[in-house]
Amino acid sequence: MRPLPTRNVRWHGILAAVMLISVSLNLGSSSYASSRRTPIVEAVNEAMPSVVNIHGRKTVRSEDAAGTNGDHFRQVNGMGTGIVIDERGYVLTNHHVVDGVSRIQVTLHDQRTVVAKLIAHDQKSDLAVIKLDVEGSLPLMRIGTSSDLMAGETVIAIGNAYGYEHTVTTGIISALHRTVQVSDEQTYRDVIQTSADINPGNSGGPLLNIDGELVGINVAVRIGAQGIAFAIPVDQALEIAAGLLNSEKVGRITHGIVGKTDV
Repeated sequence: MRPLPTRNVRWHGILAAVMLISVSLNLGSSSYASSRRTPIVEAVNEAMPSVVNIHGRKTVRSEDAAGTNGDHFRQVNGMGTGIVIDERGYVLTNHHVVDGVSRIQVTLHDQRTVVAKLIAHDQKSDLAVIKLDVEGSLPLMRIGTSSDLMAGETVIAIGNAYGYEHTVTTGIISALHRTVQVSDEQTYRDVIQTSADINPGNSGGPLLNIDGELVGINVAVRIGAQGIAFAIPVDQALEIAAGLLNSEKVGRITHGIVGKTDV
């Protein structure tokens, strides 16, 4: 057999090297993609379907030229976030998100937009429960506890920041058991301080631990500061939510199960 010309041998060698590099890159890419799927990515993917985006118009009092409140009112676009706490369509959010909103519109993770009704609220804690007009069941988020939170542990916030739906930010727990006064009418007690970035629209959204469990409800940010945000501990929030969804009549609507004894 005649030997291949030197030029053909050279090209065969180059082709084999290119194929080897291609195979190595594909294997490396697969391994790299696997390493990118961090606990944070896993936590977000699991929790995201249970997060809803809330929007609607509300009437607020305008300030006059002197900076004091007058008798003038204006319409503004409100936005916030909510967490599905019952597969039948009950959602927990902040009261200030839905307060004064005549038509509460909610966008689900699958991009469906539905109308919600305010069921009950607790102004002191700034929590509210709304009911979505939706068929079928909704996915629920895994619930953690706020009783064993530690300063320095990683937390994840998901919310409708400035209308950018399902925005994800991360940070750490900066402190626990804070008391924060945001106005003459509203003081938050025993809240979590976190460095996860919170913006208008994040209110009512979940604060997750690294395992993807709900540990808090994002509620406020320190105006003018960087990396100072606050969340209502989940143990406190769920206790209040349970009170709002008990079997008593709230706003002429009965929730829960009511038993009756035959006489």
